[in-house]
Amino acid sequence: MHPAVEYAASVDPYTLATFRALVDAIVPNTPVLAVDGADQSIGAVQLGIHEYMIWEMDHSLTLVLGYYPEVIPLAAPTAGMLNAGAAQLVASGQAHYRLQAAVPFAALMPADRIRTLSMLENLQVDLGELPPPYRDDGGFVTFIVDFLNRQTMFGNYSEWSAYGTTRLATPTQRRLEHFPISWRQVGYPGVSLGYRALLGFQLTIVREGGESYIV
Repeated sequence: MHPAVEYAASVDPYTLATFRALVDAIVPNTPVLAVDGADQSIGAVQLGIHEYMIWEMDHSLTLVLGYYPEVIPLAAPTAGMLNAGAAQLVASGQAHYRLQAAVPFAALMPADRIRTLSMLENLQVDLGELPPPYRDDGGFVTFIVDFLNRQTMFGNYSEWSAYGTTRLATPTQRRLEHFPISWRQVGYPGVSLGYRALLGFQLTIVREGGESYIV
């Protein structure tokens, strides 16, 4: 089995559903003109950014345990944190919408998922009800919620989705298979050897002897 397929199959449905709901709330569907000229509605879910976030949470973050930092899989605990926050939002009566589902965070409407993130980031939750390693650690909760927002946007507008079948392989094994859809959405023309940018302001320098040049 391909390593990417094997890894994707190993993710539990609870975690997958939670991160799918997360990225859908942060980057909802946006119209984009397809290559064949047809209109499409593409968002983070369609680009598989929930898979990207789970991979990043399990491979890229480290915790200091004892004296040395170690890479600790954080996708499942983070899903637990989001669902615990969602349950507290519902219990507080602040949820404007509530659906019945096995995954509390995914059961909320997108606006209430964002409200859950806000509650967690501002520590307006019972930290003792969160799963380890977030339990009673407000600093870590705040950091992770900020990371979830930034990394979802980064994954969506990077080239990651265009790695296709290699997207869940290690970075050195990934290969671009097509032009990223999100780049078309924002009008980014793609990688270039150099784009013109503001490198400073023009100055005329006059040297002794009368010679001058512009920098």
